[in-house]
Amino acid sequence: MSLRTLSVLQWVGLLGGAMVWTAQHVVGYGVGQAKCAEGGRHWGIQFDLWQLVIVGVAGLLVVLAEACAAIVFLRTREESFGDGPDEARIPQGRMHFFAAAALLANLLFLAIPLLSSLGAVFSVLCRQS
Repeated sequence: MSLRTLSVLQWVGLLGGAMVWTAQHVVGYGVGQAKCAEGGRHWGIQFDLWQLVIVGVAGLLVVLAEACAAIVFLRTREESFGDGPDEARIPQGRMHFFAAAALLANLLFLAIPLLSSLGAVFSVLCRQS
C-alpha cells in the first residue's frame, strides 16, 4: 500500500469519528426542533425513527473510520515513533501513533452518538422548560 493511501486512511480514521459525531448531533437536534416547533408540527415527523436511523448511519460511518485506523495501525506496526531528528522525518512512525490514537478515539465516538440518540428516544421530547 502506498504512503499516500496510508496517509488518507490515517486522516479518515483520525477525524472521521469526530466529524460523524458532530453531524449526528446537529442533524438530531434539527429533527428534534422540527418535531417540536410550531412550523414543523404539521409534517408528522416520526422522531424516534429518525433518531434510530441517524444513529445507525453514524455508527456505520464510525466503524468505517475505525477500520481505516486499524488498517494503518497494522500496516505501520513495525515502525518506531522516532527519537532523533533523523528518525522524525520518517512518516510511518507518526502514522502509527495517530492510528493508535484514532483506534481509541473512535470507540468513544461510537459510544457518544449511541448514548445521545438512545437518550433522545427514551426521554420526553416536546415539553416546556
